[in-house]
Amino acid sequence: MINLAEKQTHYLPFVESDPQASAAELRGQFQENSYLFFRGLVPSEKILQVRRAVLEVCMADGWLDPSTDLMDAIVRPGMKPTSEGYPGYSAVYRKVLRLPVFHDFPNDPNLLKIAGILLDIAPEEVLVHPRRIGRMTFPNNQGATTPPHQDYFYIRGSVDTYSCWIPLGECPVELGGLAIMPGSHRGGYLEHTARFQGAVGGVGIPVDESTATWHTTDFGLGDALFFHSHSIHKALPNLTSDRLRISTDNRYQRPQDRIEPDALLPHGVADEQFD
Repeated sequence: MINLAEKQTHYLPFVESDPQASAAELRGQFQENSYLFFRGLVPSEKILQVRRAVLEVCMADGWLDPSTDLMDAIVRPGMKPTSEGYPGYSAVYRKVLRLPVFHDFPNDPNLLKIAGILLDIAPEEVLVHPRRIGRMTFPNNQGATTPPHQDYFYIRGSVDTYSCWIPLGECPVELGGLAIMPGSHRGGYLEHTARFQGAVGGVGIPVDESTATWHTTDFGLGDALFFHSHSIHKALPNLTSDRLRISTDNRYQRPQDRIEPDALLPHGVADEQFD
């Protein structure tokens, strides 16, 4: 277990929110922290159902060790790490995107309720971006870790678009969760000038990690993290020796607001590099 207090960068635990709190209270917490974090917001059985479906695809394509329990997501010995933008990754990812349980996941009523509160509309009015996003993060591949950035750099469209990040299974810090820079959305959009060779996304915001403060945590089953398109966030590296981290990243907005045409298309299968 990584001790966050011992890391050079300042990591503090997420401020937890109560999904039963008033809309005004939740919006106030968001304005303070640039995110809302909920424990157990999505039923664990739904998380495990999607996890199993995704891992069955990974197992069938030779990513996982067949001698171990599927749900442990143990990478096959000798398996070369791969990541977004590479053909070996995209071939598996296409199959994940076609899974009905994966596609339906962001429509969970509990997620729509929180998205509606943040957008100040009824849950049934929330527009879920058709571009469903999944992440399958290999161990021993720290250079591919997503750098600090704002989602608006990629999604454009309406500034008032909210992302929801959920790991499909328990995700302790060493498996590589998500971290948010508290209060960062209030600074508006920043230029993304830092280049990260090999990292997912590849472009980000320059951050002095020796002085930066981030919020993160060990994620449990069904935990959900909502944040604004201007909230600065990053992935943490998968520091395990043999476990695959899988997660979902979906976006919500008002139906009348502008949406970038690319957000209506499948994620991450058009622009590929070569292995």
